[in-house]
Amino acid sequence: MAKHRYYYYDSDSCSFVELKSRRRRLQMQVAGVVSIAVILALGLTWGMDHVVETPQELALRAENEALQQQLADFDQRIASVSSELEKLSEKDQELYRSLFQADPISEDIRQLGVGGADPYAEFSRFSSSASRVLRSTAEGLDRLERQVGFQTDSYRELTRYASDYEVQLEQMPIMIPSEGRVISGFGMRYHPILKVRRMHYGVDINVNTGTPVVAAGDGVVLEAKRGNGYGNYVKIQHETAGYVTLYAHLRNFEKGLRPGRKVSRGDVVAYSGSTGLSKSPHLHYEVRDLEGRALNPVYFLAPSLTPAAYQKILEEAENTTVIFD
Repeated sequence: MAKHRYYYYDSDSCSFVELKSRRRRLQMQVAGVVSIAVILALGLTWGMDHVVETPQELALRAENEALQQQLADFDQRIASVSSELEKLSEKDQELYRSLFQADPISEDIRQLGVGGADPYAEFSRFSSSASRVLRSTAEGLDRLERQVGFQTDSYRELTRYASDYEVQLEQMPIMIPSEGRVISGFGMRYHPILKVRRMHYGVDINVNTGTPVVAAGDGVVLEAKRGNGYGNYVKIQHETAGYVTLYAHLRNFEKGLRPGRKVSRGDVVAYSGSTGLSKSPHLHYEVRDLEGRALNPVYFLAPSLTPAAYQKILEEAENTTVIFD
């Protein structure tokens, strides 16, 4: 059985309108109002989330900004320390390594560990400002770590050079082994016994028999014996300095002197005489390198003499044409 239908007279349209159509229209109007209200509520909620921050969020934001500023300041301090290390490195290269005659460190070694894949890619997930500060600070720390490690290794090496250099200076044969006048120098000379001109590999110092003969530098006794035309002679090796000194025509050796004994510059090692191929008492003194090449002993004496005294010895050594051995 059909349901009853109800109508009302609509004066605007001058017609009867079924009652349910009006209800439907009213429902639609109510639904529209509700939808608008929901949209407004959602919009207000979103705005509150993005505009109005809680006290905790404000504190976190302030803390984040303070940390970024602190990192930025730290980055500047890293750059300053890195700059000072670079200056030390330049002084290392230009001064200390030149002073100790050490090889300069190549740029390839200085740049070791630089390059390759981006090690700071993980910072890209942060905001641009935070990522920039974190990346700069990390790069600075890595650079500083490399510089400190590099400079530490370099100074460790230079310390070793300095230690060797100190030993080398102590071993340099710069002391006149016996007080007396140089009566024959280095070079071609006439031998008074053999009656021929031949190479004189040292200098002859005019001293009386029994005059103390001292080591010209720190070293180790290689030989103390009699042999060849040298008569009694002592040979001392100055290994770090790179030289060997020889003292010949000796009357006798200092008591207890034997191969392997360490001596210091100025220690008495023997006493002068006229043994071997010698015309009269004197000291024959030689300096050779570790390969046995003879060197002019006079050139080693400059550091221990005044300019005037050194000039006098040079003239004495050059003005003689006869040797005593």
